[in-house]
Amino acid sequence: MLKKNAPAPARAPAAKKARASEGEGSSSGAKKGKNADKPWQSWRDVVLDGEEEGDLPIYDDCNDIRRKIRILQKQPGFKITHWLRDIGNINNNSYQRFMKAMGFSGGAENGTYYAAYVYFEKVRIFEGKKKTPKRIRNEEQYLAGLPKEDRRKQWVFMPV
Repeated sequence: MLKKNAPAPARAPAAKKARASEGEGSSSGAKKGKNADKPWQSWRDVVLDGEEEGDLPIYDDCNDIRRKIRILQKQPGFKITHWLRDIGNINNNSYQRFMKAMGFSGGAENGTYYAAYVYFEKVRIFEGKKKTPKRIRNEEQYLAGLPKEDRRKQWVFMPV
């Protein structure tokens, strides 16, 4: 029998539901509709094919990535140093060089380009957003993805 002022007995914690594994569903990890249950808790949980090996095909050019970064910087409370650490411990000097580069392939060899592309792709999938028409055109035109070198720096030798 319980005393009048005795604390109530502790309850057992509620059983947690098992989360769907990443391997279930489609191979790309994309959701099937806006209201579908999310198998992820954050963008970090999204796994892309080829991401671990570093050979994920890139379909956004450098200008697109720089534009997305500038939009991201306008969010209140956003800190670039925290973001660089989150996307792969990117050096601030590398980031600055990438942001100062110009053109659609300027800075393509920079590690910031690949890390930022992976981040934005994971966020797009996590939020359930569709691919842009430009992205779809790039997928059709560049089957293996955009090259990861600045095309303006390539040497062309002409026979004399």
